[in-house]
Amino acid sequence: MVPLEWAVRSAGHEVRVASAPSLTAAVTASGLPMVEVGSAVSLGGSARNRDLTAWHDHDRWPARWPVEPALLDDSRKRLLEALGQRQFAMAGSMLDDLLAFARHWRPDLVVHDAVSYAGPVVAAALGVPNVSHLWGSPGLQKLEMKGFGDEPQDGYAALFDRVGADVRTRPAAWIDPCPPSMGFGPLPDVRQERYVPYNGPGTMPSWLLDPPQRPRVCVTWGATTAELLGSAMTDLLRQAVEAVAGLPVEVVLATTADQRDLLGELPPSVCTAVSLPLHLLLPGCAAVVHHGGAGTTLTAAGAGVPQVTVTRRPEPTLNAERQAATGAGIHLTYGELAREADPVTAIRERVAAVLAGASYRDAARKLAAEIAEQPAPAEVVAELEKLA
Repeated sequence: MVPLEWAVRSAGHEVRVASAPSLTAAVTASGLPMVEVGSAVSLGGSARNRDLTAWHDHDRWPARWPVEPALLDDSRKRLLEALGQRQFAMAGSMLDDLLAFARHWRPDLVVHDAVSYAGPVVAAALGVPNVSHLWGSPGLQKLEMKGFGDEPQDGYAALFDRVGADVRTRPAAWIDPCPPSMGFGPLPDVRQERYVPYNGPGTMPSWLLDPPQRPRVCVTWGATTAELLGSAMTDLLRQAVEAVAGLPVEVVLATTADQRDLLGELPPSVCTAVSLPLHLLLPGCAAVVHHGGAGTTLTAAGAGVPQVTVTRRPEPTLNAERQAATGAGIHLTYGELAREADPVTAIRERVAAVLAGASYRDAARKLAAEIAEQPAPAEVVAELEKLA
C-alpha cells in the first residue's frame, strides 16, 4: 500500500497509517506518519493455533476457488471462516483506539487492507466511504463472508454492532494490483492499479552495478512466511539454496538476518544479501525461486523474471498457479515436492528448465509489459478523490 499512500501525499492530501505497534518500525521506515492502535499481534502464534493448522495444506485447492466458492468442500469453507475469525479478533483489538483517533482526525476516506476489518467498521461509524486494498493475490479476499458467499460472518457483524453502525458487506471500491492475466476477469467496483514494488528501505550494493558473469538466480522465502512457520520453513529454503547452488549460476540468497541465522552453514558459492530490497536485485536475475507470496511474485513479475515457486498454503499456491499459467514460471506444492524421491534434484531440474527455456523468458517479459500498462498509483488517486 506504500506507493499509493505516497501518491496520495504527493497529490497534496493528508495521510495517516494506523496499525498495531508491531508494525511501527515498518511504517515509519516508509516515511509515512504512524498512529499506533491496539496491541502487538503475533502472526506466528495465531498461525499455529490448532484450528488454523490446516491452512498449511499441502494439496491444491480447486483452481478457481476465490470466484467459485461452491467448489470448496465444507472443511475448507470452515477453514476460511476460521481465518476470518482470527482477523475479527485482530480488528477488535484495535477498534477502540482506531475509532477514537478517527473521531479526532475526521478522515474523508478510509483505505484499508482487504482483511483489516477495523477499517470498514470505523468508516461506517463515521459515515465515510471505505476502500479495500487487495495485496496482489487473484480474486477478492472475502474472509468476512460465510464460505466466501453473500452472508456476513457473525463475528464481522458483531464489530459493527459494537460501534452502533450498519454492517457493510461491500466497500465503495476495491483496489487490485494483480495483473489481469493472473486474475479471474473484471469485476464491478474493482479499480486496477499497477503493482509498484515496495520492499522496504535499503542500500544498493556496488556489486549490483556489475553485470553477472553467470546467470544470476535469486532464492528468497519472505519474512512473513518465516514469522508464520518459524523454523519449519528453513528445511525447504535450505533445499532450494542447495538445489540452485548445484547449477552453473550465481546464487544470491535474499533473506533477513533472523532467517540467515536459522539456516546455518550454506554452500560457499552462495552470496547472501540481508535485507536487500528485491526490486533492486531482481532486474539483474535470470530466475527467482521462492514461496509464492504476493509481494515476491509481483515484484518478480514486474521485473520480467521467470519464477520457480514451491508453496504450502492455499493463497500463495493460488498466486503461483496463476503466475505459472501465464507461461512465466513453474510451480510445485510442498506436498508434491515431498513426494519426490529427491526434492533437491526436483527443484534443480525446474530451475534448469526455466533458465534454458526461451518461452519462460518471453512470457515473463510479456507479463512485465502488462503490469507496466496498468494505471499508476498517481492515477488511482483521482478515483479516491471522487469517492471522498
